Amino acid sequence: MPDALPSLPLPLRRKKALQAAWKPLLLQWLVPGAGYWAIGQKGRAKAFFGVWLLFCVLGALQMQYGAVAGVKGGVFVPTAGTWLPTLGAFATAGIGPVYGAFAWAFGGAGTEPVRTLTQEYGATYVMVAGLLNWLSCFDLWDRLTGRWVFRLPKDEQEQLAAPKQGE
Repeated sequence: MPDALPSLPLPLRRKKALQAAWKPLLLQWLVPGAGYWAIGQKGRAKAFFGVWLLFCVLGALQMQYGAVAGVKGGVFVPTAGTWLPTLGAFATAGIGPVYGAFAWAFGGAGTEPVRTLTQEYGATYVMVAGLLNWLSCFDLWDRLTGRWVFRLPKDEQEQLAAPKQGE
């Protein structure tokens, strides 16, 4: 009988996956980059935190100083009866607890409508930072549960599964 091809380990499922991933995912949402730091990917964590911080600072500056007639730019906040601002608020909430400060400073009816293009860019920077963090949470989940290997092309998966010299 020919030797069976080596296989990759199966990803974690259900309770084991949640147990392995909940702390780094919570850290990632609280302080973007902290989830990667917790699993030992410090370079990725530093780069991600730097991009997140840059986008949040640029967004805040553009919303604050792009004011027209005293009206600041705004971030999306949940609005009863309208789904689009609520969806935008969920995307922006990916920036973590800092979203509360942004919603307080730049959210609500006093910021509507967006008066200048600069203000809209500011809100977009903050939303992109939030969406980027949500995507990194998905990536972190894949890494923590072992699913990241299955995103690789088949030839790279086979290389990872092949026994190393001396095994």
